[in-house]
Amino acid sequence: MSAQTCHREDELLDALSRGLIGPELEGHIGGCAACSDLRLVAGGLLDERMQAVAEAPVPTAGTMWWRMQVRHRQEVAATARRSLLIGQAATLSIAIVLIVSLFGVEIAVGVREVIAAVRLSTPLLIAVGAWLLLAPLAGWVAIRQK
Repeated sequence: MSAQTCHREDELLDALSRGLIGPELEGHIGGCAACSDLRLVAGGLLDERMQAVAEAPVPTAGTMWWRMQVRHRQEVAATARRSLLIGQAATLSIAIVLIVSLFGVEIAVGVREVIAAVRLSTPLLIAVGAWLLLAPLAGWVAIRQK
């Protein structure tokens, strides 16, 4: 089975979608098997589409109003969540900056003393550090997926 093609198929599809086939194109369809088949198939599909659009149920005004209200509430809630997240991030950043600026030297000395006293192996120390960095990130990801 070989597929026949014609250089005027796009023109025919455009005319079918507009619902107006000119006399010149009508004459071409009579002599071209590929365009004749295309008119038969595409014409039927476009007729079915127009019938489906005409028969599609249109929701009532009350239903559309209710849907718009629900969507508006969801958008407002999303905006509020975004604002809260930005506020929490700013608060956390300010708190970290204040703690580091007030107790930075003491904390650094304390951390060095603890590390010197513990005498952990390097792989274990790397694993603990990775856990301390990744645990909050994993918690944040778990919360965001709800």
